[in-house]
Amino acid sequence: MSAHQEEKAKLRSLFLAKREALNEVLVKDLSCKISQNLFKFLLSHRYKKAAFYMAKGKEVSLSKTIGKSFLEDIKVFLPKTWLKERKLTFHRVYSFSDLVPGPFGLLEPNPKNEEADLSSLEVILVPGVVFDVKGYRIGYGGGFYDRVLKETRALKVGVCYSFQLVESLPVEPHDVPVDLIITEDGIIQCQKT
Repeated sequence: MSAHQEEKAKLRSLFLAKREALNEVLVKDLSCKISQNLFKFLLSHRYKKAAFYMAKGKEVSLSKTIGKSFLEDIKVFLPKTWLKERKLTFHRVYSFSDLVPGPFGLLEPNPKNEEADLSSLEVILVPGVVFDVKGYRIGYGGGFYDRVLKETRALKVGVCYSFQLVESLPVEPHDVPVDLIITEDGIIQCQKT
């Protein structure tokens, strides 16, 4: 394990512990504020094709924004995890009843649903354990989102609680930064180097 990988593993453990220490009421409250910021952002830019994610544990929940998006004629896509291939595909979802249990205990779209061509997505919402102001992130370590972010020209939007935002993270050559980060405090434009 390289020095960068060791540092990332320590930061991942630290921020996962901080996130898991949040109480359910606070998770709901902060997720609600973040969802409001996100929904305003999607509407103001008139996005019509967005890739969301389903929250794992005490991650920021996007369920409210997804529900509102169904009503606003925003095409909702969610990730399907392919463990053996170590990749994600994004499939159209018309309602929450379209979801089925997948790996990691997350609800996922039926893979028979329309698959998004990554080049056709306008915005992709990216979960993470910790982000920095340049848009780099540490996820769970599987590299699933890094592979997707390399292949898409969609606007990449990190979603996290404000305490998950730090000044700087260790960066490796395969890391792809997001363009913006949305927290309960608002929208942060990432500082490109």
